[in-house]
Amino acid sequence: MAITGRFNTDSKALVNRINAHDKFGSKDINEWIFLNLELDKGLSIVDIGCGTGKQTIPMAETVGSLGSIIAVDVSNESLEILLSDSKKKNIEKNISILNCDLDNLDRHLSINKFDRALASFSIYYSKNPEGLFKTIHTALKAGGIFFFCGPSSKNNSELKEFIAAIKNSSPEDTGRGADFMENIGQRLALGLFDQVETSLFENPLMFNSPESLYSYWSSYNLYEEKFDDDFRKAASEHFRANKYFRTCKRVVGVKAVKQ
Repeated sequence: MAITGRFNTDSKALVNRINAHDKFGSKDINEWIFLNLELDKGLSIVDIGCGTGKQTIPMAETVGSLGSIIAVDVSNESLEILLSDSKKKNIEKNISILNCDLDNLDRHLSINKFDRALASFSIYYSKNPEGLFKTIHTALKAGGIFFFCGPSSKNNSELKEFIAAIKNSSPEDTGRGADFMENIGQRLALGLFDQVETSLFENPLMFNSPESLYSYWSSYNLYEEKFDDDFRKAASEHFRANKYFRTCKRVVGVKAVKQ
């Protein structure tokens, strides 16, 4: 059964989206993230808005017993999934979990503690991003790297156009996430960090059935229950004429280095 009406902080919807990206996409976002983080053994990392641990788990495996990860998320349910998965891989000793709102993170992070900070699809939910950026900058050691990423304004534009046709309206606004990634976040990073670079990641998604497309939409922010039947009908019509439905996950990344 699809996960309907659940979006950013719901762990089941998050898992559903992650699984869809892995199953119907062709590229691994973690490879891109870890390359920008310059991930290596022995590093201390804070994973801000870690969710169910898509990055946390492999990072913990990479840094090994000499490294450490603090996994931060507002959803205790997501952290419980992360902790359970870490135990299955026998890496729970490398990970500390912190159930915390992003804007209270300053109470928990020590000065000059971390080699790396990651915020994947999370930091733009902060109500005080300027304060959060200062907290992260202060928590990083000299030479530390902060990498944050999130949707571009063109993210899933094909799916947005499909939905707009169903609703007989213009495509949905790109939302706060894209504006933050393309404007606000970059400006905040440039104001604090000594070196700032941006990059783009694209992962084409090829859905192969009406059910797979519906499942993705129904766990995504664009879902509206009142258009449920219309979406199902339009998806079925699309696949009568096409083998696949193609959309593309488009992500902006910002790498900020503290000298």
